[in-house]
Amino acid sequence: MIRRLLTSFLLIIVLIYVPISASSGAPASAKLDPRKPDPVVLYQATTDGKIKRIETKMPLIHRASISPTGRFVYGERIGYAKADPTIPFLYDLQKHTLTQLSGFAKWSPKQDVLYIRENGGIAKLTLADGQKTVLVPPVSQYPVLDFSVSPDEQYMAYTRKDEKSSDTKGNAHLYLQHMPTLKMKMNDQYAWKQDEFEPEEKFYWMPNSKKLFYQTQTTYKELDVPTGLKYDHKMTQFPSYSNDMKYRYMRTETEEYLLDLQKGKKVIMKTPVPYEDTLYKIFWSPAGHQIAAETFFMGAASSRDSYMLIRSCKQVPKCTYPFGDPQEGKISPYLGGLDNYRIIGWAGDGKSYYLADLASTHYSAFASDKSEGEYFRIYEQR
Repeated sequence: MIRRLLTSFLLIIVLIYVPISASSGAPASAKLDPRKPDPVVLYQATTDGKIKRIETKMPLIHRASISPTGRFVYGERIGYAKADPTIPFLYDLQKHTLTQLSGFAKWSPKQDVLYIRENGGIAKLTLADGQKTVLVPPVSQYPVLDFSVSPDEQYMAYTRKDEKSSDTKGNAHLYLQHMPTLKMKMNDQYAWKQDEFEPEEKFYWMPNSKKLFYQTQTTYKELDVPTGLKYDHKMTQFPSYSNDMKYRYMRTETEEYLLDLQKGKKVIMKTPVPYEDTLYKIFWSPAGHQIAAETFFMGAASSRDSYMLIRSCKQVPKCTYPFGDPQEGKISPYLGGLDNYRIIGWAGDGKSYYLADLASTHYSAFASDKSEGEYFRIYEQR
């Protein structure tokens, strides 16, 4: 389904912008931005296949995540031309207000609280009262590159970069901060893995908050929080565990399955066909082990196209497709970059999850200098 163009730009003009803090200091657009996309549409879906449409007045967001209560959406708009930065926003689904944020942010695992990377430090923004608290003070020439809060919210892992250091293999410093006391300790020095285009996840917490996995330039590492011991792993991606710690998602060149951690048995998710239909990104329910996932699908496309599906599983391998199963002829898969449907998170009660029909990330939606490489990947200044 190709996204239709708005016939009027008035919707964007009437949006209320309420800055929470200082402007991001974004430079003026290098080229006139002609994009007039449809407002973002949200969907609330259950693993039984029921779906509810939610209208918004939120324009031009390319990535999004929803708050634990389902009231707020954090989003990012990718700049039109190469010199234009990506800008973070907050949208209130009740008041229909769009607010530009002072830095890139992540949700608290349990509350409508944003942790924001701003001015080289990290701040906590409580949306209930608008109060902002600095957790990691900014330090000149020693900025925070990325961070992640543990599921139990007792710790925050973050990485600073020593801009003055000539040691490129160890100028990224991993810190662990105890949230109740704000005491922090450096736990590692390593080479930072720079994002080439879209931002990559650099941290993964075990659901029980006892282990932190983090990505370096050359490997994946594990920090055992209780002991402080570190281990190197030969992995190509982060592990993925259900929040009840009963299952782990596994994928090899011939199989895709959930490993039952109690019985040590495999629960096969599909017929083993290498890379024909694999989970691109998996979202575990906050309670139990239900799954919502974005699926990379090559069965109906040429080798140059990237097709995506949305599917969810109340009980593997019995999964449903909220927009129809293309293998049953109900609907065709959508082209990932051109028609940008994404899962943006689970409802706090674990009974449903949210999807968003976001602005296109296809290279044709940007200025010609925004794309790079043979496959027209979008260069992002973030």
